[in-house]
This record gives sequence, C-alpha cells and structure tokens, in this order.
Amino acid sequence: MSNIYSIQLSKRAHKDFQKLDPSLQKPIYQALIKLSTSRTPQQFKTLKGKNIAQYRLRVGDYRILYDVYNEDNVVLIIRIGHRRDIYR
Repeated sequence: MSNIYSIQLSKRAHKDFQKLDPSLQKPIYQALIKLSTSRTPQQFKTLKGKNIAQYRLRVGDYRILYDVYNEDNVVLIIRIGHRRDIYR
C-alpha cells in the first residue's frame, strides 16, 4: 500500500509559484499533486551536495526542489523556479 503524503510549500516556494505564468502553474501544480502519492516520480533526481534540498523534480525547464519527511508523511516544497536560476 502506498502512503499519501501531504504537500507543504515553504513561504519561498509559495512566492515562486505565485510569480509563475498561469500556463506554467498548471503543469507544476499537477506535478505537486503526483508527489502526494509518489515521492519519487519519473522526473525526480536525488541531489548531491549544495545542501538546498534532498530531491528535485523536473517539469519542462522548471525545477521543484523538495525534501521528504517519511515519519510525518510530508513532502516539503522548498523552491520552484527556472533551471538557470534555481540552484543559486
């Protein structure tokens, strides 16, 4: 049985999401919904170094950086942004 994870956005991620064009918000929102049932979807990657986040999820040219807290069944979204800016 798969666990259902609650999705929480940091203040920064919420701001990042609000700034996006509505045409970009829809696919990113759908990716966030998928994270609630699968914390490791197809386009995910474990991040090494940088100490920004545990994982990143690719949505076109945009990235969603997030951490997973299995004990609490929470996926914390840390940042959402274009790939050229997100790791800075």
